[in-house]
Amino acid sequence: MNPLPSPLLLIGVGGAGAAVTHGILRAYGPGIRALVLDTDARTGANLDIPFTLLGGNRLAGRGTGGQPASARASFQDNPSLIDPALQGVSTAVVVTSLGGGTGGGATGELLKHLHTLGIVTLVFATLPFDFEGEERMRVAKTSAGPICQHADVSVVLPLNQLVATARSDNMQEALARGIDTLASGVTLLWRILEKPGYIRLDEAHLHQILKRCGRAQFATATAMGPDRARTVLANLAEHPLIKTDASRPPVRTMLVGVLAGDDLRLSEISTITSGLSAAFGPRATLELGTVNDETTFSGRLSVVMLLFEEGVGSARADDKSAAEGGAKQGFLDHKANSRFRHAEKTLWHNEDLDVPTFMRKQLTLDR
Repeated sequence: MNPLPSPLLLIGVGGAGAAVTHGILRAYGPGIRALVLDTDARTGANLDIPFTLLGGNRLAGRGTGGQPASARASFQDNPSLIDPALQGVSTAVVVTSLGGGTGGGATGELLKHLHTLGIVTLVFATLPFDFEGEERMRVAKTSAGPICQHADVSVVLPLNQLVATARSDNMQEALARGIDTLASGVTLLWRILEKPGYIRLDEAHLHQILKRCGRAQFATATAMGPDRARTVLANLAEHPLIKTDASRPPVRTMLVGVLAGDDLRLSEISTITSGLSAAFGPRATLELGTVNDETTFSGRLSVVMLLFEEGVGSARADDKSAAEGGAKQGFLDHKANSRFRHAEKTLWHNEDLDVPTFMRKQLTLDR
């Protein structure tokens, strides 16, 4: 009897997304169900991962030439092309790189299609290095708007900050270490579900945690030695991917994975959870899973966390949130019945400009 396919699917979008996916699979080892999508046929020729060519009739496998609109149209040509690879999938983790063509253009369309199939999505999207220029950054941030709009959870990672975790000035080494850092966050769900420890989170519960959570931050830290739990907390406090200034929105939920070998102690779990609760406030719900993996983490203690921000939920809101607020409801009703009801939202720096400013800024108008 054949085992059921994993409900988790890793999807890499574009050439850079394919490279990151390959690095993630290398770091994790066998056991991850994966798919790569690209408009360039050469990407699939160099992979040992299931591959789907987008826009074959439109682009003939030659890529987009850096044009997100071409990638968007290529996916729209035949969204169901990827459906055979989605059988049994309930949660998709998408990795993509913004600023070029396929990742920026196709990822938003992919997320919309996954939504129609009832698949929950967690997206890790990278922004270009600062030295790549203002235009590439502008394109990347424009592409991030639809991604944040349609993903259940979106984690946007500037490459400058991601490679800073490598603490190396060598470009090749920094990129490789950056991918390893990203891999720890991407593979958290697989480790919690498929290599569980003393505290388990099942697939249905994880599905509900991720559903419509909105934007998130991600960080990871590892330590060894007798005081490794406190060392991990100190490293997380200084992590370059975590906002520490006053602009950081309050954290609503923390999804935390504690990964260790057979020597994991209850006191270490207590130190980590109490430290994180103190750092992010008592209002932040902590969802904890532990992973017991002596082969990978013998002598080491690793913590991987996703921080879901309060007040910035996904635009894929449910009917209940759409019904909140009399003035806002009136605006939404007007748009829903207008000739523009099927139009894409006008997004700028992740803000929906179709929503009046006082609503976007949550301002109260004097009567």
